[in-house]
Amino acid sequence: MRAGLRGGRLMDVDTRPHREAPPKTLFGLPLPGLLGGGLWALAAKLVTQVAQLTAFIMAAHLLTPVEFGFFAFTSAMTIFLVVVAEGGWAEYIMKSEEDPGRWRQVASVSLGSGLLLTAVGLAAAAILYFYLGKHWEGGLLALFSLWILPSSLTAVYDGVLVNRGMLHRQGMIRIVAETGGLLVTVGGLLAGWNVVALVAGRLALQALVLGGSVAVVGWIAPALPGQAFMRELFQFSRYILSNRMIIFLRSYSGTLAVGSFLGLAEAGYYRAAERIVAAFSELIGEPARMLAWIVFRRAHSGKPEARGSAAGTAGVGNWFFPALFAVSAPVYLGLALVSDNLIHLALGADWAPAALVVGILAAKQLLLVPSYVTEPLLAVRGAVNRLPPVSLLNGAVSVAMVLITAPFGFVWVAVGQCVAAAIALATSVWLQARYGGIEWGRVLRSSGFVAIAAVVMLAAVHYVRMIAGQAGLSVLQSFLAQVLIGGLVYVPVLVLSWKWVGAALPDPAAEKP
Repeated sequence: MRAGLRGGRLMDVDTRPHREAPPKTLFGLPLPGLLGGGLWALAAKLVTQVAQLTAFIMAAHLLTPVEFGFFAFTSAMTIFLVVVAEGGWAEYIMKSEEDPGRWRQVASVSLGSGLLLTAVGLAAAAILYFYLGKHWEGGLLALFSLWILPSSLTAVYDGVLVNRGMLHRQGMIRIVAETGGLLVTVGGLLAGWNVVALVAGRLALQALVLGGSVAVVGWIAPALPGQAFMRELFQFSRYILSNRMIIFLRSYSGTLAVGSFLGLAEAGYYRAAERIVAAFSELIGEPARMLAWIVFRRAHSGKPEARGSAAGTAGVGNWFFPALFAVSAPVYLGLALVSDNLIHLALGADWAPAALVVGILAAKQLLLVPSYVTEPLLAVRGAVNRLPPVSLLNGAVSVAMVLITAPFGFVWVAVGQCVAAAIALATSVWLQARYGGIEWGRVLRSSGFVAIAAVVMLAAVHYVRMIAGQAGLSVLQSFLAQVLIGGLVYVPVLVLSWKWVGAALPDPAAEKP
């Protein structure tokens, strides 16, 4: 029964099964529901990136560099607290079987961590305001701290939605929330709220996500967790959290180092390039990660012979990775080719130095595509404890490359990140093969059709680029022509090349339990 008043008492989370049973399956998994959920997740991530980029572009035009930098600094402090507050609550629920009793205990831990980290944020804001005399900074940090608790609670509901395979509902919630948050941000910027508009938009977004999730799942009433459960939850979550912290440090080291060594203008170029590439990486990475949690967990638990072995995950990996490469390759390669036109159209001619960095960072993200799956794969296989040491190594390499290359210019910082990404790729492949059971030799053979289609697409886009220059087309016309021709060439060539090398792909019928 959904949350509501029945017989004078508050009901808890809906305990009835929510998964539909589509008639067709792939590797024993419901194909229509899986694809539909993936499309909704992709659509939600697309709306998220459009909303965030719209707010980013408007803020870059309406705020001074000092104001924008101040917002970025305060935001980074709050994001750190949010990462700690969210722990690994969502991932714990995602990897577990459906158990509302455990969900209530996770909700209790999530509530406690959210309140604790909110108090930390408010205490830091009070120190800035009362003791250091930084009234504006303290006030903004206090406002930002209101974001922490709903984010921590939302993590539980995100885990439940993914656990139940309700990616379509999750996608709908995200789309509505991002739209509402963008409206608040745009309205605030136009009304002259300054950086407060950006904070208000983020708070509105998080409130809508939490409210929508509660409406779909039902209120998950917190229950006092037992000691054994707490040990199990923290044992699992500490690996997730440590990995998140390493990613957090890697994400902000480049901009901070460039600003320290080269100045705010160069830091602005680098941050703009990072933000644009991040929009595309999140568009691909988040749906891929959500789908990976579902398909690997079901494959691992759905086959008797897969329990405690790699039989289930290996079979799924043989088709999941080629499909992931088929989606990601044209995005990142295409982004590298059209980066100059994209920067000109989105940010203006003054931001032209960022175009080359966008292309280099796009290549970096292409190298990192297999790592999208590492965390859910190892968690399902019970080997998530293997991830933090490797993540720490990769993070150390990334930060070291930033420090080594920053004195030579922000372009070299991007090149250094490509080197770090290549090392991270090697470690991800090793982890997935050794502890996740992925047969990378078979995966690469099955992915040959993607390489063929990508090479043909690159040649076609490069040719269109030359023709557009000779014909004197505008920047917008050239950009649209390259994107359109690239897509029209890539898809049919991908299908034809897949049929050509189709014998190398796994047989779904053979993989069913």
